[in-house]
Amino acid sequence: MGSYTPRHLKHEPHRFLSSVGRRGAAVGIGAAVVVPGLVATELTTASTASASSAHVVVLHTGSTGYYVKVVQKRLHIPQTSRFDARTLHAVKNFQRIKHLARDGYVGPQTWRALGGFPGSASTAPQPSASGSRVVSIAERYTGVPYVYGGSTPRGFDCSGFTSYVYRQVGHSLPRTAAAQANATRRVSSPRPGDLVFYGYPAHHVGIYVGGNNMIDSAKPGTRIHVHAIWGSHYFGRV
Repeated sequence: MGSYTPRHLKHEPHRFLSSVGRRGAAVGIGAAVVVPGLVATELTTASTASASSAHVVVLHTGSTGYYVKVVQKRLHIPQTSRFDARTLHAVKNFQRIKHLARDGYVGPQTWRALGGFPGSASTAPQPSASGSRVVSIAERYTGVPYVYGGSTPRGFDCSGFTSYVYRQVGHSLPRTAAAQANATRRVSSPRPGDLVFYGYPAHHVGIYVGGNNMIDSAKPGTRIHVHAIWGSHYFGRV
């Protein structure tokens, strides 16, 4: 096969992605693909890339990470950092509106229509090592039901969940949301792994995961999941 160009990437994304790793046309990063050597004006506005270092991360179903979150933010959908069915639907709908090929891939043309490729992920807020572990552990319990007074993986209430997760990284938190708020340091610029509180004294608590999202065990009839932060809230750091 000949070399792949932006034209191939636009019109033959499946063939392009199937070639990754065989021909050196692209380098995989997790479930995404970086395509080097494309001219900046084909990808982004001048404010987000230069011709000498232009590249684009091609996203598709199964991709995860910072760039997925950027796309979700620009499409005004929950920022989960996972290219899931909701994201695929939003991308295809956006491509339809912009008269692009509705292939569900976020490549050069779609990035440009979204406002340009954002550049290095180094500009994203970086969690501490312990904060990353807190988020990773918390997300393991996605789907666990809310149980009033619960503090085990069979069922959690809000503060039972946060205290259980933090115990896994060596921190002992008080049992109630109000006591946890009193035991943490208030911060205005949250990092993933910080706690999100509601009320004075606090009556609800969750864990900040980044991108204005949190994970919590909210109320009877719900299960632990990641969702956008809502209402009046404040952050605490252990």
